[in-house]
Amino acid sequence: MSWGAEVGIEDLAFALEDRLAAVQGGGVAVLTDPDAVALAERLYLAVDWFAPIEGAVPTARAFNLAVLVATFHWHRYTHTGAEQDLSRSAFLYLVVYGFATHLVPEPIRSAHEKRGHHHHAFTAAELEGFVGHAVSLLRQAERTGAVEPLDDATAVLRWVIWLAPVGHRLGGAAFAELGNVLTRKYEYTGDTDALARALNVNLRALGLLSRNDPYYPVVLSNLGHTTIRRFERDGELEPLRAAIDGLRRAVALAAPDDVNGAAYRTNLAAALTLWYRHTGQAAALDEAVEALTEAVRDTAEDHPDLPSRLGSLAQLLDLRDEASSADEDSTATIITLFRRALSITTDGHPDRPACMLGLASALHTRFESAGDPDDLRMAIDLCRRVCRTMPTTGYLYPKALSGLAQGLQIRFRHFGQRRALDEAVKVLRVAAGALPRDHPERAQLLTELGGALRDRFTAEGRPADRELALQALREASQCASAPAVWRVKAAVDGAGLAAAAHDFTAATELYATALEQLDLAAWRGAERGDQERVLSQFNPLSNEAAACAIRAGQPERAVELLEQGRGVLLARVLEARTDHGALRDHAPALADQLAEVLDALHRMPDTRTPAPDQAARTANDHRADLARRRDALLAEVRSLPGFGDFLRPPRFATLRAAAANGPVVLLNASRHGCDALLLTRDGVRVLPLRCSVEELLDRATAFTQALVAARDPEPGDEDGELTRFEARNTVTDVLGWLWDTVAGPLLAELPANGRLDDGGCPRLWWCPTSLFTLLPLHAAGHHAPGGEAVLDRVVSSYTPTLRALLHAREHAQDASGAPPRRLVVSLPCTPGWPDLPNAEREAADLLARYPDAESLTGRAAESTAVLDALARCSWAHFACHGAQALEQPSLGALFLYDRPLLLREIMELRLDRASLAFLSACDSSRGGLRLANEAISFAAALHVAGFRHVIGTLWPINDALAPEVAALVYDELARRGTDFTAAALHDAIRRTRSRYPRAPLTWAPYVHIGP
Repeated sequence: MSWGAEVGIEDLAFALEDRLAAVQGGGVAVLTDPDAVALAERLYLAVDWFAPIEGAVPTARAFNLAVLVATFHWHRYTHTGAEQDLSRSAFLYLVVYGFATHLVPEPIRSAHEKRGHHHHAFTAAELEGFVGHAVSLLRQAERTGAVEPLDDATAVLRWVIWLAPVGHRLGGAAFAELGNVLTRKYEYTGDTDALARALNVNLRALGLLSRNDPYYPVVLSNLGHTTIRRFERDGELEPLRAAIDGLRRAVALAAPDDVNGAAYRTNLAAALTLWYRHTGQAAALDEAVEALTEAVRDTAEDHPDLPSRLGSLAQLLDLRDEASSADEDSTATIITLFRRALSITTDGHPDRPACMLGLASALHTRFESAGDPDDLRMAIDLCRRVCRTMPTTGYLYPKALSGLAQGLQIRFRHFGQRRALDEAVKVLRVAAGALPRDHPERAQLLTELGGALRDRFTAEGRPADRELALQALREASQCASAPAVWRVKAAVDGAGLAAAAHDFTAATELYATALEQLDLAAWRGAERGDQERVLSQFNPLSNEAAACAIRAGQPERAVELLEQGRGVLLARVLEARTDHGALRDHAPALADQLAEVLDALHRMPDTRTPAPDQAARTANDHRADLARRRDALLAEVRSLPGFGDFLRPPRFATLRAAAANGPVVLLNASRHGCDALLLTRDGVRVLPLRCSVEELLDRATAFTQALVAARDPEPGDEDGELTRFEARNTVTDVLGWLWDTVAGPLLAELPANGRLDDGGCPRLWWCPTSLFTLLPLHAAGHHAPGGEAVLDRVVSSYTPTLRALLHAREHAQDASGAPPRRLVVSLPCTPGWPDLPNAEREAADLLARYPDAESLTGRAAESTAVLDALARCSWAHFACHGAQALEQPSLGALFLYDRPLLLREIMELRLDRASLAFLSACDSSRGGLRLANEAISFAAALHVAGFRHVIGTLWPINDALAPEVAALVYDELARRGTDFTAAALHDAIRRTRSRYPRAPLTWAPYVHIGP
């Protein structure tokens, strides 16, 4: 190996120490290795051993080298017997003997003692002074960014470690500071060997100190800091989780007057920020902001770390604003923080580059909203200055290049400067090439490069740019160490580029990659709200994937992808409710462990609060631990023969069974067009629909606005609002359009091979996605006399997903079991809501029909009582107010006497005896806008909680008519049983329609979910 002149003495010393460690482990071949011999010789020649040595740093460096080189030659002598090795080791051990006799081998030590050689044993106070001197050298480096003081500090601290008595706390203190010094060296130079040594040194320090030692929290903080830097390179979550725990302990152990308390909080905030970026756990981001805000508050104006803490706080606030679309005031606050940080640093300060890059990013944001060219010009200039002054090996260098490229791309988009785009491509190539292939940040750089190349292809039409863009995006999507959400974005961008070129096969493959990563991005260890936030970012993903698969001639793959990417959260509920019999037969203990973890994950409560307390943090940590335990158990299961696909998305052969009792229609809308996938016993067929996604959006919007106007007590009062008359006409028009465009052509294609009801109508299941979830497909038709309609052709049911339908069929209730236990919940008067006088009549009719039913009415219908009763009942009927939150559908609720009963609470239930639920409440089967593909509604929640059959509503129902509809349904159920719930509802709707044919708003909201 060649040891160039540019390699520092401290690095060479560490290299020889590594070889000596190998010797102690039995690797005696090192002693005759030419490289090792040359290394020892170079270190020997690095010091003039005959000249006077003065000062702590030169003395420390000479001592350290003497120990290492003397030890190397002593081992060579004991191995080979060469006299020249004995001579050199004896000579160098004389230097060692002068300070630390215990490090000298006994034969040589005895010889020095006989010759009366002098030695000096340092006191504990003197050794502490040396540690203090090393710390001052570290502070000098932090003020100036110079590396030389770090090497000097390293020499002094290694000297103290040699000199400190074995097991003494001074050794731990020196190790602690050495770990900090080595981490700084990595930050200033990008030396990964220094980072690896820092981690090892910090771990050794932790083992040398008691928990009561004042240095113990320092070591915890240093170890956390080092782990953060390592995580930025390898993306391993387990060490980061341990670092967060250690940093929390450091904060808790710190005395009120601990001068390092702010540093502990700063490192904790940094670790939590990385945890948030990789897991999406928003509570971690909230805790990070809280910790760093306290750190800044406790940092004096003249403290050397104030600039970095101000910059870090600004970056955190910027990150928190990403999800909420930062307003001008927020951006101004962030810019002010960065400028304050820069005002107290000078050129050459190590914290200045990061603050300059942060300010540039904030200025980019402000330019995009306000359009001031000076902001963009200043941002690009800041990034250029950082790139010019920072060493290319610095760990921030790729980020500086990325910031510069961002500004150049913005310049191209707004001002059409082709040269700026060309430079952005060039800069991003350099940035990506500066990182190892497995570096987490490389995925983001490659995604940015792919975007720049795509923009250049769009502008200039060069096919090579498109191919290079696809190559970069594919590589980014496969970077295992990067956050899963970055991998999803890269794959989605690549798929979109391929689809634009009509390469639908490549697009399908990339979309499949994105869907696979989406399950990881919406991590089970995050709270439900965090999972929903991630899923909402990629809401149309499964629709685009299915559309591309259809156009690639892969309809079966389209069904698989559509099912994989929608109802993700419902699938996780079903995962916890499935009895994995095959696994239990093969590995019962493993099946029990997995069932326990899945059930515990499912039952974890949401703990998100504006100011997370310790209980919430403990719950979040436990949820994360369960998620990691699940992943580990799944890996173990999938390693078993025959279980490689265990709990993976189902294949088409499995999904096709959903059509065993009648066709299932999956409706898909994407930018490529609208299609129906007709799933029957024989397979799947594709029916292109004669509408665009834009037309579908117009119809869905018009229908939604009509529903709002129909329930408004004073509709049409403001400009643009519909009157009730206009709303009714809109509804009628949309139902007719649905028949002409969707349902009519579909029914003309479907064979009548399902189970028939008594009237001869076959069964059909609707599985709408995207915008189709907002429309009443079962009510499509021209309902005037002589018109055609779905109601006259099939018995309609809905299913949230194919898996939900299969699960409901597989878990049929035993008809020979105990008689049904019925529950009637009615609230004629609900605090804060209009009265429902007919709810009392509806409940009375049911109690007259079923005298043994449990009744919870009025004040008795409180949440605790209702939840307890649901756990016992097999039939449940609700007559109360309900509402769906279209932007946050999991907050949909039934309004009980004391509080809303939230949809997410229902999904946590496990109702093994449940058979039928009738929700005579508004919006109980309506999904959301933001998460349309998650099929989140109160009716769906009850369905996956255990009720095989659920009757719900898509919009507010007529209070006076609700008891009549319920009576018609229960009359039919009494005659035929719950297996015919869909037919019973179908018959009730048709009878009601016959009375009010021109009022679909009164009879069309009712829907059936189930087998």
